[in-house]
Amino acid sequence: MTERPQPVFPSSSPPSSRPAFLYGAAVIGAGETVASIGEALTAAVLAPASGGWRLAVAGTLPPILVWIALRPSVPAVLGAAGAGWWIGIAAGCLMISGLLLLADVAWRCGIARLAQSAALLGAGLAALHPVPAHPVSLAALIVTGLGLWAAALLPDLAVLRDRLGAGPHRRARLYRALSLGWRGSALQWLAWERACRGLALLGILAAVAVLIDLALAAALRTDRHDTLLPVALLVEAVLSGAGLIAALAVLLRRSLGLGGLVTGRHLDILGRLILAFGLAALYCHVTEIVTAILYGDAAERARLTRRLLGDEAPAFWTFMLAGLLPTQFCWIPAIRRSPAALGLTGALVACGLGADHVLAARIAAAGTGLPDLLPELMAAGAAALGSVGLFVLGLLLLFRLVPPVSIAETRRLALLHNPQAGPSPPAIGHPALRGAMQGAMQGAGQGAGQGAGQEPVQGAGPRTGRDPSPGLVAVFASEAGLAEAARELSASDAPPRLDAFGPVPMPEAAAALHRDERSLNRFALSGAFLAAAVYIVVRAAGFAGELPSGIADGLMGVAVSAWTLSPSLSSLPVLPPVWPLSWAMAAVPALSAAAAGGSVGIAVALLRALRGARTGRPLPSDLAGHFLLTVEPASEPFNPAALARRLTSLPASAGRPLAVYGPAAGRPLR
Repeated sequence: MTERPQPVFPSSSPPSSRPAFLYGAAVIGAGETVASIGEALTAAVLAPASGGWRLAVAGTLPPILVWIALRPSVPAVLGAAGAGWWIGIAAGCLMISGLLLLADVAWRCGIARLAQSAALLGAGLAALHPVPAHPVSLAALIVTGLGLWAAALLPDLAVLRDRLGAGPHRRARLYRALSLGWRGSALQWLAWERACRGLALLGILAAVAVLIDLALAAALRTDRHDTLLPVALLVEAVLSGAGLIAALAVLLRRSLGLGGLVTGRHLDILGRLILAFGLAALYCHVTEIVTAILYGDAAERARLTRRLLGDEAPAFWTFMLAGLLPTQFCWIPAIRRSPAALGLTGALVACGLGADHVLAARIAAAGTGLPDLLPELMAAGAAALGSVGLFVLGLLLLFRLVPPVSIAETRRLALLHNPQAGPSPPAIGHPALRGAMQGAMQGAGQGAGQGAGQEPVQGAGPRTGRDPSPGLVAVFASEAGLAEAARELSASDAPPRLDAFGPVPMPEAAAALHRDERSLNRFALSGAFLAAAVYIVVRAAGFAGELPSGIADGLMGVAVSAWTLSPSLSSLPVLPPVWPLSWAMAAVPALSAAAAGGSVGIAVALLRALRGARTGRPLPSDLAGHFLLTVEPASEPFNPAALARRLTSLPASAGRPLAVYGPAAGRPLR
């Protein structure tokens, strides 16, 4: 057999120096570990504010003051258009974050916190404008966005709490209160994952509902009734969210030096997302134009002429040139992979889509020319700039309180991709760790006496009646080793009480310990049904006040609103104009109310699960970031020394711990 000749590379261009394609590149830096991720992201929050941060905060104040001064002079219709813009951004960011979470995309950690924070702030800013959508729909967007943002923060708040310690510092007390007793147990991680997935699903439902509400409101106040309008609003919402996230990701990795966590692969994926949804939005608008030309009546053609060449032309061409045309630049790989180019493209797309909301709404409603609207448009533009300043100020303040990137999810990504990312072995024999272990083990299993024939743990010293609990704490290098050890100890005739703790979600350890959490589904469904029922009853009661027979006719009107009126229903009283006879007008707010109620139900279930998992004393902060297995007596007799020997005799590849700490923690077992 002839040997295939190997390619020869010039000495000036070895194979390792050739540029590699970004597709398939790493989504996290090669040197990132569990410890380095925690240090970098907690330092971004706990370090003193830099001069650049203070300058950025000062730069947001003038436009905010201008916005406050000009707010009363902005016409209501332009203010409503600004609310529509912010609702679109919030809904788009929430859908991106929720879909990535539900699809279990591992690299989402680099942009998920940005998307959730932008969604929360965008929804809050929309509430400061005259809202064109139903108030219940906007409230549901705020509630679901806040729930997902807060739930995803819980493990990171615990990391900040452990980093600050138990001192009297004001921020330490704040993080101790906000972390809600998070310890990172297997049951807490299981409940946290399910709660985040449930909140992500409800957030997507709330985002779609509020966008449908916007489409219905636009159809009622204008002559646009085409079926592509809701689809176009949804696509443009995701497009504006992707553009904003891309701009924020570029600024974040540049300002905080997080290039190993928000990598070039993230930027390339965001560029592809902008390109895909830019093409979808372009398809919607081109299809609308072609349909009006080929099949439209005289009114539709007149509206198209007004949009292309008439008084709506400035809005339309601003939208096309600033909102859609820049998305096509992402066909070029160099632009997708250039942080500056991608950030500029994303910001321009988000602003261009906002121009479509702000300009088109006023011109379509008024039917006047652009020169007559210049003063109002200038005031609206200044107000929009001020709202952007308020958004930037909110982000700056938020990321001084919470990490801008999820610590827990980034650690899990590092453990998946970097072989050396696991937690380093604890400092064996460190005096501070020994003292902390002594305090932690006291009372961990109060009331459990020493069984007959019990042997003392090596290094534990003599036992007296006032000795600490005979439990053990084993430290592991990975979740897989912890799960193997848990299965080994659970197989005994009288298994001890076991619990697992770690810096990342531990589904394998939860399965080995037979942990499960099923109450979240029940609470979510109960909250959703209760909120929808309350909304329907309240709306029917308010509706009944305007009808001759009171609540009976009100409930009948709610039922009839889901169907087309027929001659057989002519005996019903005439319904007031405040309740349009449309199933969508009744169903969309009810769906939003259900999403908000489900989010509240999940929050209650998560709090309940966290409270139920808080048993024993907190583990020492010196072991934070490690995989731990606690072994406590479940019945008599309990022989900790035998259990420790059983653990240390396991193969190194099948559950042997790095260290086992005994009752007095005089020195750990190896």
